Amino acid sequence: MREEATFIVSAAITIFLTGCIIIFHDLSSGFREFLAALTGHHWLSVSLIIIVLFMLFSGFLVGSMGARKILRVYDTRLWTTALVAVTLIMTLGILVELAARFLAD
Repeated sequence: MREEATFIVSAAITIFLTGCIIIFHDLSSGFREFLAALTGHHWLSVSLIIIVLFMLFSGFLVGSMGARKILRVYDTRLWTTALVAVTLIMTLGILVELAARFLAD
């Protein structure tokens, strides 16, 4: 089996959730304070959450044949394209949110 392909899917999902966490973290001071309370600094908390999410998704996909089949994990062309697209979209989303905050101040 090609379990290595599950890591591409895990990376795409994790990058999407990371982008969402970062955008929400920038919009909500309460969420940022919650993250800072977890580990002492909000970026450290975000980093640890990302590591845990990647490990959870990877472990789930390696262990679940049904999930791999539903998500078409072995279609590496699809998931490599999705990984690049998600990374670019989340990067753009974060930059737009930061620019909007900068221009609003």
